[in-house]
Amino acid sequence: MLYKEPVISKEKKEDFLFSSKPYNEDIDINQVAAIQDFYEKKGYIKEQDIPTFLNWLTFAARINVTNPLDSPLESSFAGSCALAQAFYNKILNKMKISVMNINIGDILKTNPIHEVTCINIPTKINNQRTTKLFLLDPTFRQFCLTEENRFERYFEEPRWSVRMSTPHPGYFFNLTEQGKKFANQLIRDGYFELTEENLKTYLDPFALYVTPKEAYTNKNSLGKISHTTTTAKEYWQQILKVANKNEIILGNQLLNLDTPKEIVAKKNRSFKNRIKNFFQKQELEDMFEIPEKNNNANQTKKIPK
Repeated sequence: MLYKEPVISKEKKEDFLFSSKPYNEDIDINQVAAIQDFYEKKGYIKEQDIPTFLNWLTFAARINVTNPLDSPLESSFAGSCALAQAFYNKILNKMKISVMNINIGDILKTNPIHEVTCINIPTKINNQRTTKLFLLDPTFRQFCLTEENRFERYFEEPRWSVRMSTPHPGYFFNLTEQGKKFANQLIRDGYFELTEENLKTYLDPFALYVTPKEAYTNKNSLGKISHTTTTAKEYWQQILKVANKNEIILGNQLLNLDTPKEIVAKKNRSFKNRIKNFFQKQELEDMFEIPEKNNNANQTKKIPK
């Protein structure tokens, strides 16, 4: 499995609205390094290799934003979205893959809410060069805490960044089967393909999240609406306006920015060094080996008469 158990277990684990957990299947780093090498030589990633590459990318982001004493399997990733965005920005620029950095608050024309990254992956479909767009959100789970997704949040004190009394986006995903399926998949994978349907499914709950109870003309519909009238195309036009608007500030946080090829190269060097050290040690032991004493060496020699 990818993720280790936390060194210090929490007495009380955070309670989440959805049962899905972050992707925790083994990833062959040699395969991901081969995908990177192919991309550098050919300029695209094979369509069947995209999920493997994105699974590694999500894993690397979650490891970078999680406290070493904690585990991504149990973490809500609260407050880690900017750090994840900084990681994606740096590692993908290093690998020469284009990105767009976005704050969802800018899309919705409100206060900053959540940092995410869009990635444009060159690929081939039916032997034709094209691109596939994905939205990377490895810390989405922070909006799915049960405590923050109750209907009663409409009538409690404002909390968090939007400074409104509303349930978090998880509440609105949970109103429909489509929303539940989407949220569970996003918690697991940390990314989704940017189709029109997926974009609207993703952003509508955030739009409802920043809609206070006072904005509902029909009070009977409060907490029951799961979609907005905004179209996916309108969302996308706004994304293009606000993308890369804010400067990425890393601060003092140290990130592991090793690419898959660099990880494999380090592992190979380490293995070669272990082999080299083994033989050097064996050679020294042979050089300074003390010969075994003859069984008769300690016998008293008789003086000839």
